[in-house]
Amino acid sequence: MKSPRPVVAAQRESLTFQGRRRSFIVVRGLQTATAPQPLVLVCHGTLQTARSIRGFAGFTFDQYAADGKAVVVYPEALRRDWNGARKAVMASKKTKKVDDVGFFRTLIAHMVARGSDAQRVYVVGFSLGGQMVIRLIHEVPELLAGAAVISSTVPAPDNMNIDRDAEGQLPVITMHGTADPLAPFDGGLVTVHGHLARGEHRSAPATAAYFAARNGITTQPRATRLLHIGDPGKPTAVTRHDYSADCAAPVRFYAIAGGGHVIPNPYRRPAQWFMGPTTGDLVAAEAIAEFFSLASSSAIRPAPTGRPERPAARGRQARGAVPKT
Repeated sequence: MKSPRPVVAAQRESLTFQGRRRSFIVVRGLQTATAPQPLVLVCHGTLQTARSIRGFAGFTFDQYAADGKAVVVYPEALRRDWNGARKAVMASKKTKKVDDVGFFRTLIAHMVARGSDAQRVYVVGFSLGGQMVIRLIHEVPELLAGAAVISSTVPAPDNMNIDRDAEGQLPVITMHGTADPLAPFDGGLVTVHGHLARGEHRSAPATAAYFAARNGITTQPRATRLLHIGDPGKPTAVTRHDYSADCAAPVRFYAIAGGGHVIPNPYRRPAQWFMGPTTGDLVAAEAIAEFFSLASSSAIRPAPTGRPERPAARGRQARGAVPKT
């Protein structure tokens, strides 16, 4: 199914951090915000880009901006490779010398200075982008209001790449397919179809339990089977696991039986032979918005009919761009 692209103003921007130009795409709705809006940072996977992750997700995160729920920013990794929570090298040894945590600190400050709500900053990461989010959860939880990890699991202790563990509570939502061919649901060695080993990792259920324990939750989760809608390919089923306790930040885990290494959405179907199946029972962006309590803002004014509120005065206009993955 072709993605109905949300009507938004998307612009590539950049800032200088440690002498390097770091780029990102900012997506806003065609409204004038009269109060600070939540900020959602969406981190791409290995060899993806800020541009390609938009289409890979079926433009479903752009919908946050179109609905006035948030400003959405897609940061771009240097050489398409994040220095995340995993010690093992992904694409380049040079990446392990990059201060991506510092870049995110600077990017968040940059967006807050431009009107985003400093108290409602959320990070979402897919695949290697999930490893970046896992590192941010550990090192800068004070800057975040919540985090989402898709198709990525916490590295084993001897494979962890964390400089500082702030040990702060943080709401976390994770989702993972049991048929993921790249990041095994049951944990163990992460590879690219048997090649390019990336070290040992916890299982997807153990990853959710890990975040729950960090938040002080010791009880078992409550499981809820989602309504089965239908599948575009091989059959799938989704179960939601909710971890909660008094005075503890919640953790939610979606286990996608038969699901692959994807961002579940109804529009984009990656090649199953490489990424595995997707599901028709879950839209990742909608589940994340619900968990983060992102609601359409009443603190916006409609844009004048017929023209965008924020024309791209500089940089390359990216509205409606078709990604090349």
